[in-house]
Amino acid sequence: MEKSRSSTRAEEGRPRLSVIIPTFNRAAILAKCLQALSRQTCDGDVYEVIVADDGSSDATRDTVEQLSGQGAPQILYLHQQNAGANTARNRAIEVARGAILLLINDDTVATPPMLAEHLATHDRHPDDRVAVLGRVTISPELPRARLAPLHLDRAYARLRDRRELDWRAFFTCNVSVKRSLLDRGGRFEERLRYHEDLELGERLSHHGLRVIYCPEALGYHDHVLTEEEFFAVAAREGQALADSSRLCPAAAGSGTGSPSS
Repeated sequence: MEKSRSSTRAEEGRPRLSVIIPTFNRAAILAKCLQALSRQTCDGDVYEVIVADDGSSDATRDTVEQLSGQGAPQILYLHQQNAGANTARNRAIEVARGAILLLINDDTVATPPMLAEHLATHDRHPDDRVAVLGRVTISPELPRARLAPLHLDRAYARLRDRRELDWRAFFTCNVSVKRSLLDRGGRFEERLRYHEDLELGERLSHHGLRVIYCPEALGYHDHVLTEEEFFAVAAREGQALADSSRLCPAAAGSGTGSPSS
């Protein structure tokens, strides 16, 4: 059977890549995220940035407006009443103009070649069932924290020396996917508030999802994880596994936790 393919070349006047960032009340780290995206090695007209604000009450809007007036890349700001990151992501997907969608967190600080590496990997794998996972590790600017590697680096350590992965590595802290695959497989499950990427990844696997690991597409996680936050993440993970067991038993039973913000 002939493979389904989707062109990743930009149409005239349209970006190739749309970077989608859900956010909620984290204006300061969002500013670092957006500043890093303005320093990419690829041309600014190749990509757009969509900030999907999930009802922030801080300076998020002002931060985005200030940075969007400083040239490339194009930044689109969306605001909604608080309804969860998945609702924000889905709204951004609907208006995104790129054939490739890069999903990151608001505390993912891209290294300069990150977007170019995503695009180059998609060029090498034009089959629209291929997604690309970039690496995320703790920002070298942060103080050492005992619990941070347990939360983030342990998930990526399992991927070392591997290039092709399965749906359990569909981590939305730094993953790009062709829009055409989402058009067939669906959007994020808005009833979930955690591990939504695993639920979507499992669902996309029924449409042939393959995940290519590109550690050169590197981003830094800029978030100091306190002990209190670490245990809060564990509590959310437990609740998410219970919710997922009702909505998607295969994802809940995968035994794989995805890095979160």
